[in-house]
Amino acid sequence: MRVFSSGDRAPLRRGTRSRPDLNVRGPEPRLADRDDQPLRRARDLPLRERWAMIAGQALVLIAVAVALLWPAPIHSNELPAGDPYSDIMISHWPSALLLKRTIADEHRLPLWNPFYGGGRPLSADPLAAIFYPPTQLVNLVPIRDYYLLLMLGHLVLAGLGTLLLARHAFRLSRWASLVAAVSFMATPRLIAHLGAGHMTLVQAVAWYPWLALGCWATIKDPRRWAAPFGVVLALAVLAGHPQMAYYGMMMVAGVALWLLGTRWRACGSRAIVSPLLGLAVAGLGGLLLSSIHLLPLLEFTNHSTRQDAIAATDAYPILQVVKALFGHTPPSAVPWENVMQPGGLVLLLAAVGIVAAGRRILPLLGGIVLIGALAMGNASPLFYVAAHVLPEFDSFRGLSRIWLVALLGIALLAGIGAEALLGLLHSYHPRYLRRNQLMLGFVMVLLVSVTLIKVDQGRAQVKEITATTPPPLEQTVAQLAGTSRSYGVQRNLPQLGAVTLNLRMADGWDPLLIENYVKFMSKAGGYKIKGYQLTIPSADDGTPNPKLLGLMHVGIVISNKRLTNPELADIVTMGKVMIYRNKEDAGPAYLVKPAADGAPPTLDALQRLPGGVTPMLLSRENDHFQATTNEPAYLVVADPAYPGWQATVDAKPADIELIDGILPAIKLTPGTHTVVYHYAPTSVKGGAILALAGLLLTIGGLLFGWTRIPYRKSD
Repeated sequence: MRVFSSGDRAPLRRGTRSRPDLNVRGPEPRLADRDDQPLRRARDLPLRERWAMIAGQALVLIAVAVALLWPAPIHSNELPAGDPYSDIMISHWPSALLLKRTIADEHRLPLWNPFYGGGRPLSADPLAAIFYPPTQLVNLVPIRDYYLLLMLGHLVLAGLGTLLLARHAFRLSRWASLVAAVSFMATPRLIAHLGAGHMTLVQAVAWYPWLALGCWATIKDPRRWAAPFGVVLALAVLAGHPQMAYYGMMMVAGVALWLLGTRWRACGSRAIVSPLLGLAVAGLGGLLLSSIHLLPLLEFTNHSTRQDAIAATDAYPILQVVKALFGHTPPSAVPWENVMQPGGLVLLLAAVGIVAAGRRILPLLGGIVLIGALAMGNASPLFYVAAHVLPEFDSFRGLSRIWLVALLGIALLAGIGAEALLGLLHSYHPRYLRRNQLMLGFVMVLLVSVTLIKVDQGRAQVKEITATTPPPLEQTVAQLAGTSRSYGVQRNLPQLGAVTLNLRMADGWDPLLIENYVKFMSKAGGYKIKGYQLTIPSADDGTPNPKLLGLMHVGIVISNKRLTNPELADIVTMGKVMIYRNKEDAGPAYLVKPAADGAPPTLDALQRLPGGVTPMLLSRENDHFQATTNEPAYLVVADPAYPGWQATVDAKPADIELIDGILPAIKLTPGTHTVVYHYAPTSVKGGAILALAGLLLTIGGLLFGWTRIPYRKSD
């Protein structure tokens, strides 16, 4: 058995002895996948049997994925994470609906989401992941089916990648590889996150085994595999979860250092030049391909509440981690963050694998222990070292999520343990194993699958979807608001209903919110904020300021508690919810008087002018106004300012100035003017150009790596 060998035997230095493996000393153990034993390698099988074996393995993975999500595959109105408060229903589904509607109606990708949080760049939203190729599947099927297919597909993708990693890099037999595949794709932590609606997290983690496999293959054969590895790197980033992509790149760096170091010790420094070049090409290709998402994301991060340093406070003491490893997790409001167990049988097989492989498995085991120490967060001294060395490592929430990398390693150990058991059975009963190898392998995979499905029962949170049809309250608010925004003092309306009804909300929920808008809304909503927040308002309370809300075109205020401000007119009460009309609503755009020096005024000194502003066109990313003024003035657009918005006055480019960093103001001279305010972000354009360059590099790499070079016989 090769334990994650670095591949081909590179030319050895003079005076060195050839070794059959680059990182395995001594004779190889007699496991069940040797050519001289009954369990033959796949390449030794006839083509027909080989394809039958591949189809059988794929069917097993699909069956396990279906069982994990049962009964959603047979019920048209059920879905994992179907709870109205899961991330899918709060954030993913609204973005998918906006994407589907925009492409159907306007035949283009939506770049701006105006429906919650005052408005945000959809192109930079990791939870939307609009540049991730599988996301476009939403345009072909209903949204519920789209998410079910995404879940099934990525679980199978995770299993298939683990199977290939175990089969080729670790040289395990087909049954042992299948054990490893099921152990990872059905690991309880991954299913728990899926049940919480963390769709982009599941998508990113599904690429982990492919990242490790791509790194191994590139070091083994850089010319052939550098370009495909670059594509895998890009997909892991485009999948939409920066934290898990970060951890995936950490895993790639660790694997590369391990394999390159092994190759250097065995074959000398010249043997790692070509692999290093291949890794560099793959990294460059992946960076370029993912730039269409990375550039807008970096821009958004720099203008969001994430731009300030966030000190992670998660701490998991060693005793809690050990208990969680065996399934004893303390009660928590976010139980998915405490799931550490790989499953009892998987853990047992992993222990067998450690004993059977001995020293050969120490690098993999050491990596698992290292990741476990990092997963402890602030309870581990190693975390502080990593936070000091690695950029932004301590800026994530849910530090134990890095444990998903270790769970891949434990799944591989379980596969090694399964291989060792098959080898042990063969050594005692070779004839029996020869006759019953299919049955024994199938029983082992079945046992692992059944035990994991039982452990995962209920974690997927399969529920009937009820939040897709807006109730009467949401319909009433949307009808009353018209083109204006609504503001819920207690976050009274869900974001999905807002997108469904084309209702623009001043409040909202998302991990990334425009920081200046968050600060403005804390004043307008009459509440205090403390550091990083992902909701507007930050608490279910506050005393709204009608004038400030009106500057952001908030025409409707909703509250569970009675509001006494005379500028808020009580319209209707529905159940326990009271709906108010804001008399101070300034409209989608309005004129204000310049400051004494001609610059835009501050919020405190802002004076509105009586001149008329007539909306000619109001859309999600393109607004047209006709403004008439008798004196110099600023036209203020009642949207949060953000890079990428551009303005023209009478068809000529105009500068956009800011009022207190949040309200965009366009200077006008006396007279009547036509003002166009539209969203055309340079970050998306620049990212698209870089992605095109990455695509050309990838195509060139594929042609170079997979095209045979004709051999010329020397004279």
